[in-house]
Amino acid sequence: MNAANARSLWARNGATCYRLLDAHGYEAIEARVTGSWDKWLRKGKYTFRAKNVVCHHGVIKFDWVMVTVPDGDVEASGPSFLVLNADGRIKHDYQFNPSVNDAGEAVERYLAVVNEASAERRRCLVAELYLDGGRHVTEASASTGHGEIATAMAEAQAANGSRGVAVSPANRSQMHHQVAWFQWHLKAKNNDQIVAATSHLRFDEMGRIRFDYQFDEPA
Repeated sequence: MNAANARSLWARNGATCYRLLDAHGYEAIEARVTGSWDKWLRKGKYTFRAKNVVCHHGVIKFDWVMVTVPDGDVEASGPSFLVLNADGRIKHDYQFNPSVNDAGEAVERYLAVVNEASAERRRCLVAELYLDGGRHVTEASASTGHGEIATAMAEAQAANGSRGVAVSPANRSQMHHQVAWFQWHLKAKNNDQIVAATSHLRFDEMGRIRFDYQFDEPA
């Protein structure tokens, strides 16, 4: 990747980061991508592919896999989360390690709201967890502010209850650079059918959720 390619994909103040790296600006992004290419692709032994791509409300969630050439055996994989600007360029590129499970506290706080049966208690939990003016976004809807978020949570819980579905974490989570990624399960109580979902949470400096993006995905 050269500087021109970086400018075509990333916003001027865009960034790409994972737990141990935070590259801001075109030169740093170019250096980060070039270093990765030199390490993994220069000898022609591997190539990268994307799968399970979902885009809604200005964000993209996908899984990447690094496979051998020519056999196509998977050597490594992981989830990525892109936040786009109004022009469709990348503002933030967050990459995660699928073998890590280090965001348990954030997951527990989040699912406590999802599972709360009391409307009054749910509203209190939403006010504690979300920034005033925070957003809760699914593929079908977007809710802004504590009241709308609490209503969206209540509607989702009612829908799950009518289907006899229980919500539980899937023991896959990671947090870095004030963004948490985790997977969770919706499992029918009277059979073994599981529907998987992922959430990406962006926090402010005080640990309150600014944006909550949800995605359905294969179990």
